[in-house]
Amino acid sequence: MRNHFDYLTKQIGKAALGPSGTTVVQDEISPETMHADLRHEPDPRRKAERERLGLLGRLATFVCLIEIYGHAPNAAEFRACLAKHIASWQGRTRNDRKNRPNRRRPSAVVKPFLWIIAAGAPTTLLTKLRLEAASGWPAGVYLFGDDVLRVGIVVASELPRDRTTLLVRLMAAGPLLRQAIKDLSALPPDAHERAVVERILLGLQHSLRKQPKRNRQEQEFIVAMYKTWEEGRAEARTEGRAKGLTEGRAKGLTEGRAEGLSEGRAEGLTKGRAKGRAEGRAEAQSNAVLTALRVRGIAVSEAARKRILAQKELPRLERWLEKAIVATSIGEVIDDRVEDRVSKTRRSAAHKERSRRRSARVPAQR
Repeated sequence: MRNHFDYLTKQIGKAALGPSGTTVVQDEISPETMHADLRHEPDPRRKAERERLGLLGRLATFVCLIEIYGHAPNAAEFRACLAKHIASWQGRTRNDRKNRPNRRRPSAVVKPFLWIIAAGAPTTLLTKLRLEAASGWPAGVYLFGDDVLRVGIVVASELPRDRTTLLVRLMAAGPLLRQAIKDLSALPPDAHERAVVERILLGLQHSLRKQPKRNRQEQEFIVAMYKTWEEGRAEARTEGRAKGLTEGRAKGLTEGRAEGLSEGRAEGLTKGRAKGRAEGRAEAQSNAVLTALRVRGIAVSEAARKRILAQKELPRLERWLEKAIVATSIGEVIDDRVEDRVSKTRRSAAHKERSRRRSARVPAQR
């Protein structure tokens, strides 16, 4: 297991493909000990389960090995994948001959497929192997070796950014993970993809938060989870409170005020949602700043923590978050002098704009 994100990609693949057939993580390939990231053997009776997975389900239509890279694999990595694939294929052939009752009668050996999922485009490989986009597949899918080798390369960064490719983009991780998490959080609460991935993502987030030290990729993952997942939850909670309050008050109104109630409810709900969204975003952004500071190991006094949580201006919170990711002290994040200069500049610009508009409305005196 190369790192936490290697574990993440394999767990997503197993969780997604497991219901539709046998799926093995770190599958051992003999005679020389090698391991494939995933091996999947589809159950013909579970076609409906695979169809719910979008592109990933289509890749898993055949017996296959799946190798996953959070970067663009080089030639050596491609050869290593090919070696595993050929060894696995030969092993299947040997087992078929050994288990065949009548060795004189040939049988149809299941021909496995190798899928290499890469976050980035392996430009050198694509050029030297003269690979072209596969017909009948989404952009980003390349096939190699026809029935002789049965190899496919999926460049996740070239895939259409839609729901059908989401699970593959999440598995590829790397620089695509932040955007894929955002796309996942935008799906309905009962979406199948959320049921597959949510527990795995939150489990990794919880595990990383316990670590005393984290690398840059792990820090960015935690911040991305807070900025998308937690912000979405805060917004949903705020909307729920506003709607519940509005409906609760409506029950106490009399029938004679039905028309006014209808108009008031619509207006109140609209204003309440707008205010609730703003407060929810500010709360989520404040928490993201504190999380980034904690990830960086920067001490935050109680006064600074209260100030960050009390801040409601989203532009200022966004500036603080950007600073917190690279800062070495709390003073670099909430520098009063810098913030005062920014605020003064904005007030001055606003004052000039108001003066200009007033002057434009006053008719010229003769």
